[in-house]
Amino acid sequence: MRNAKIVCTLGPASSDRETIRKLAEAGMSVARLNASHGETDDRAELIERVRAVDEARRHPIAVMLDLQGPEVRTAPLSDDRTITLETGGSVTLVEGDTASADEIGLSTWIGGVTRGDRVLLDDGLISLSVTDVTGETVTARVDSGGELEGRKGVNVPGVDLDLETVTESDRRELELAAEYEVDFVAASFVGSAADVYQVNEELEALGVEIPIVSKIERADAVSNLDELVDSSQGIMVARGDLGVECPMEDVPMIQKRIIRRCRESGVPVITATEMLDSMVHSPRPTRAEASDVANAVLDGTDAVMLSAETAVGDDPVRVVETMRRIVREVERSEEYEEVVESRVPITGASKTDALARSARYLARDVGADAIVAATESGYTALKAAKYRPTIPVVGSTPHDDVRRRLALSWGVTPVYAPISDQSADAVIERAVQSAIDAEVAESGDTVVVLCGMMTELEGANTTNMLKVHVAADALDTGRVVVEGRASGPIAHAPDGDLSEVPAGAILSLGHEFDDEFAGDFETLAGIVDARPGMTGYSALIARELEIPMLSGADITDLEPGRIVTIDGGRGVIYDGELAHHEPDTDRDEA
Repeated sequence: MRNAKIVCTLGPASSDRETIRKLAEAGMSVARLNASHGETDDRAELIERVRAVDEARRHPIAVMLDLQGPEVRTAPLSDDRTITLETGGSVTLVEGDTASADEIGLSTWIGGVTRGDRVLLDDGLISLSVTDVTGETVTARVDSGGELEGRKGVNVPGVDLDLETVTESDRRELELAAEYEVDFVAASFVGSAADVYQVNEELEALGVEIPIVSKIERADAVSNLDELVDSSQGIMVARGDLGVECPMEDVPMIQKRIIRRCRESGVPVITATEMLDSMVHSPRPTRAEASDVANAVLDGTDAVMLSAETAVGDDPVRVVETMRRIVREVERSEEYEEVVESRVPITGASKTDALARSARYLARDVGADAIVAATESGYTALKAAKYRPTIPVVGSTPHDDVRRRLALSWGVTPVYAPISDQSADAVIERAVQSAIDAEVAESGDTVVVLCGMMTELEGANTTNMLKVHVAADALDTGRVVVEGRASGPIAHAPDGDLSEVPAGAILSLGHEFDDEFAGDFETLAGIVDARPGMTGYSALIARELEIPMLSGADITDLEPGRIVTIDGGRGVIYDGELAHHEPDTDRDEA
């Protein structure tokens, strides 16, 4: 199990269904679709392929559509052509598709620039200084030249270019996001909470609620970090543009600051850009890149992201496998354990916060193997992850879209667990069973169950409930006739003859039984009667012997001698013997 998740950008090298499947098997949790490249129709097909892969897997793959935003790019170039800008030379910038060494077209006019401003192209690899602005033409000196490819980013540090937050191109992408109900929308070049709200309003107008991941890539976004964290459902540390907009030497500490702020707030955070960049063409990363990934994991990032490495790289699957190995080795280290234990946030204001933090320490104190968060909206699972428990968190939800969205969250294994019975016990049993199905817990393991409010389940009082529970495979459920718990081998007696029933057995009675027992029934450990009711002969015997009994549960098709456990408190028959004593620990708050 890994705590930190992996986000992969899909592109020409990874757009077919088979490669997407292999990326998922290698460790991809979120597929990122970059709207700055390609066509909207191409992304529609990609979403369909990712969803097909997700439906065939136990572990979810979320889709994140990354908007281009109010971004300025240079004009496109055909046939892999480049423009050579000589250091010391001069070039003009205009809006349009011009592409030459003398005049470079831009996707959007950079209004607001004045003489002396710096203009950076291609993540700052080429640097210009503005010498004159006439109308809508900027003349600039080439301070640091180089080869410029088509559609490269343009940055003007410290200058408000007065660009609209949501462009017409973004609106087309948001329509696609709404049509396919993608799991996340990444908002580019946001500077304040107002920008996030504007993107959210566009989505609401389209009739959808999609979590917004705000990309921190501008200096004003860093200044407004607190309000961006509070207004977003996720944050991305977009180090490419951030390293151009801010002094390069400031970026490492800005990254750490952002991760810490998100970790304390329980908002998922993605660390992005050039994490394993050398693997675009190399089969191995540099040691510095491995350390970069490791440090982000040690800082507590929810996810690490791959961009060109998986979009256009030579071997996308190898890159994901490499990142997965780095993450796993870090998370196995003593240093990681010490860091996680020392950085538990203080309790938040909500009751769920208090119980989630309590769940972390309760799980540690009772030696639990997992925390199971039964959640309808994902809120409870996010709170459980916020406090960074040292054991897995299972996010059990009856909604498939919530299952996918939890794929981004630190330490959470999301599972789909439909709920038909509206009782609180049924919700807990189904959530715990989902942990077993996901192979996070085994029969007999101790788990801590944290339940959020199930608003769609009328009468299910699961609001803010914390419980220590023993995980086990549930074979059937019935009505409690006599309370208690007992384990033993199954014995069938269709006609009531107990002569061949061993001592300590769980007696299984079918619908056809309507007589009395023949033989010694005092050695029975428990009774399961397929017939409903509380007053029959078998119920009379169970009460006389004070042994646990369930009615209305049919286990007559199970082989004789199979060990099962009757839980006469919950009305459940479990597979195997529950060796653990279940602590009676319930903490409920209405």
